[in-house]
Amino acid sequence: MTVEHPIDEPRWAGVRQVLVMSMPIVLGMASYAVMEFFDKWMVAQVSTEAFAAIGSAAIWSYTLATLFLGIIGCVSTFAAQSLGKGDFRHCANYAWQGIHLSIPLGLLAVVLIPLSGPLFRIMGHEPGVTAQELVYFRIRLIGYFAIGWTTALAAFFQAVNRSWVTLVTSTLGIGLNILLNYLLIFGHGGFPRLGIAGAATATVASQYIQLVLLHAVFLSRPFHRIYNTRHTWRFNYHRAKELITIGIPAGMSSFLDIAMWSLFTSFLVGHFGTVALAANNAAMVFLHICFMPAVGLHQGIAAIVGQWVGAGDIPRAKARTRTAIKLAMAYMVPTGIILAVFGGKLIAWGFSQDPEVIRMGHRLLILAAIFQAFDAVNIVGFGALRGVGDTRWMMFAMFIGAYLVFLPLALLLAFCFHGGAVGAWIGATIYIIGLSFVIYRRFMGERWRHINIFSETTTVDSAE
Repeated sequence: MTVEHPIDEPRWAGVRQVLVMSMPIVLGMASYAVMEFFDKWMVAQVSTEAFAAIGSAAIWSYTLATLFLGIIGCVSTFAAQSLGKGDFRHCANYAWQGIHLSIPLGLLAVVLIPLSGPLFRIMGHEPGVTAQELVYFRIRLIGYFAIGWTTALAAFFQAVNRSWVTLVTSTLGIGLNILLNYLLIFGHGGFPRLGIAGAATATVASQYIQLVLLHAVFLSRPFHRIYNTRHTWRFNYHRAKELITIGIPAGMSSFLDIAMWSLFTSFLVGHFGTVALAANNAAMVFLHICFMPAVGLHQGIAAIVGQWVGAGDIPRAKARTRTAIKLAMAYMVPTGIILAVFGGKLIAWGFSQDPEVIRMGHRLLILAAIFQAFDAVNIVGFGALRGVGDTRWMMFAMFIGAYLVFLPLALLLAFCFHGGAVGAWIGATIYIIGLSFVIYRRFMGERWRHINIFSETTTVDSAE
């Protein structure tokens, strides 16, 4: 471990940089949480079955794309470190490599269509729930190509300190999504009443609109003048290989994490029936309000750490990470307390009048409040580790933690100790608390200092 020297800068410089870089992303994530709330709130008005179905179908539609999205998202790591080195001309080229890698993601959607039936049927949900899960999931597959391309562009804008671009375009897309939800779910304005299919259609339409807006800005004159965005579109084998080399472990980390929660929701919680599934979905909607803004800090700190590591300033990269963790805690802890106190009333107001759904959902939100501070460390810490390229360790840590600790513990508490869905959530709480200590020690211990994310070919190319 290196000895850190005092950082000579104004007292609030760290807070200012983290907020300037992350606030647009935080606001974008907050608006996404608002969109998700209205999305599921409107579906909940259709039926309890539809509400139970949308949570499982939505998380699986994201889970199966996470490997590719994790690879593409590493555009921010390479572009940020290139920016820190002063090598502006490679930032856009890495973005284009991410765009090229979104093509296989679109092809994956075609493969998943015939496999979706067996996937959802083995979950053992009630037939009405399964039928609606399949409708929602298959429509969401159409958006795979768009979310891959959008991820590459968003990662570029974050890396070059232009997160406001993503904020503006995502806010417009979210506004459109809410409007289309209203029109398509309920059949207003002359549109057909599509129910849960309308929610999926609205989401996919807004994804493609956001893609068009983002790409127009990417190719605009100001960005082309600095980063040469219009002339760097060709496929570059060496840079694409770098993205894949660093990105596969990052993508696997994301996949293992999201797949763990998908299995937890669909198979474990879903085993206890539609009421448990609906309560879990209601709790997760409010829980997303707690952690989605912190995901903005995750993305922002990945770019900030990448820039400082690229500039060779490790102490400042660590200091910014600590600042981001404190900011995440300052938001997540009070929000968690509010949900723990008023969770039952909020569930009754927004999603269900069923007393069993309300009672169980409130108990889950109390457990969520307990782990908020620790989850802040996990979310920001993983972003910092991605910024330095420590993705291989992240992958192994996630596999061990998720599949050898979390799921066995959740199963033990749910079945052997007869805790049911609440017991499973107690297992999740213990896991999240333990993981936070591991993540924090890994980043602050600096065992990642030897990592060089750039290949020899790219290093020589940059020097020319």
